[in-house]
Amino acid sequence: MRRGLLALCFVASMMLAGCFGPSSASWGDGGSSVEVDFSTTSTEVTSTLSGSATTTSDLVPVGCNPSAEASTTGASLVQGSQAPVSFTGYLAASQFYTEHNTVMGARGLDFGVTTAVAIQSMSFNQAAEVTDGDGARIDVKEWIVPLSPETGAGSVDIDDLDSDSDTEWYVLGLIPSTESILYGFMALDEWHQAVSVEGYLVDAGGDGTNTYGYNASWHRTRDDCSMMIGDVNRADAYVIVTEITLETGTVSQNGEADDEWVQGDIPFLGRAGFILFFLVFGLGGSVGAFFVSKQLVMKSAKDTMKTLIGDEGMKKAASVKTEAKAAKKAGMESPTERQARMDKQRKSEEKKAPKSKPEREKKESGDALGGFDLDSVLASTGIPSRGQSGPSERKSSVVVTDAAQEMDRMNVSEPAASPAPSSIPIVSSTPSVSSVPSSTSRSPPVKEKPPERKPPVKRRRAVKKSPEPQTEVEPRVQPAPRETYDEEEDDFSDFSF
Repeated sequence: MRRGLLALCFVASMMLAGCFGPSSASWGDGGSSVEVDFSTTSTEVTSTLSGSATTTSDLVPVGCNPSAEASTTGASLVQGSQAPVSFTGYLAASQFYTEHNTVMGARGLDFGVTTAVAIQSMSFNQAAEVTDGDGARIDVKEWIVPLSPETGAGSVDIDDLDSDSDTEWYVLGLIPSTESILYGFMALDEWHQAVSVEGYLVDAGGDGTNTYGYNASWHRTRDDCSMMIGDVNRADAYVIVTEITLETGTVSQNGEADDEWVQGDIPFLGRAGFILFFLVFGLGGSVGAFFVSKQLVMKSAKDTMKTLIGDEGMKKAASVKTEAKAAKKAGMESPTERQARMDKQRKSEEKKAPKSKPEREKKESGDALGGFDLDSVLASTGIPSRGQSGPSERKSSVVVTDAAQEMDRMNVSEPAASPAPSSIPIVSSTPSVSSVPSSTSRSPPVKEKPPERKPPVKRRRAVKKSPEPQTEVEPRVQPAPRETYDEEEDDFSDFSF
């Protein structure tokens, strides 16, 4: 399962190859954008990377002017020249900007820089021959200001370059001359490759100033107009880029070069070739593998079935299958299909048939009670009514015991025999003692209860036996008037009260 999921993720990643890239500024006048009005005589850079719109105008491009003495002294830098200056070598690091931090020191032409690069100076062929992993590695800690990267422990520390260093480096702040160049900067996101950047240095207002990063006196070019590096083994400059050459393609001003690099392009295959490859070998291979696996499973099932039922069973199964197809073709239907058809027909008839008035009233009453049916609940308890002689035979989740049924019959039945014995009050010969009901009566005498206090209720334990019939409470007999007041002749033998 894990291997299948890994293979699926790998195939899905092929579809996204080349679609991801670094965040960079856009072209135009919106937020986080840059727009350059470039010409060889005058250039204007408008940027919103500082948070607000800033414009740097009166920039004069500075290019290469080869001369007859170039082989000995090198080509000179001239304002407005048609030949661009080239910076060739091994790309070791790059940084893309969507905004610039003015608090940390960004200023002036920094706002027009969308990409900064660190390139080790060497020929293009030498850079292409560098084995991956053997080239210079730079540990970039912070790169807020385009021409001042802060680097750490790597094979090369840009901060510590001096005249004793063994390598020469370019640190360039790249300004796009066109929209195609701006989006072509995405190719510089891949480090450790051979690259050649062509463009123009800048001069502020044509006054020949040596402001840091502009056209400076130590900038010189070789006879092929490639930039030379001074004694400190590091050259920093702003460059208005007109072309970028890579091992895999070219980024041009108009975006119409024969080998134009395009973001998302696939080496060797190209975008169209990759899409075709994916459709043929990806989707086609998946569909083919599905059908092949299905056939293998069916063959395995058929072999197992043949082993279980034999050749005769296989022949009978084949004949049943043939007969079923013939019956279906003749219009016959299976029991399942017939039952489904009948159910569908019954439901349609129930929807069409109008409901009677009792059913509607019952439904309305049921709806009013929230779906509670009182008759069903009473019937489900199994307790007989007064006119019934035995328990209901209807099943219910409530179990009625024999004792409960006996007590129910006791409460609702009227015994026909054995009249209740009367409680005869015993009147003493002594008029001082009044007669009371016999103690054999199960019902206590009726007494008036005080309104302010209720007597405690005495609970009796239910006994499974035939209860005696209830007796009526006899009226209390008034004592006879006393004829004598002889206290010595009183009879205290009756303590029934």
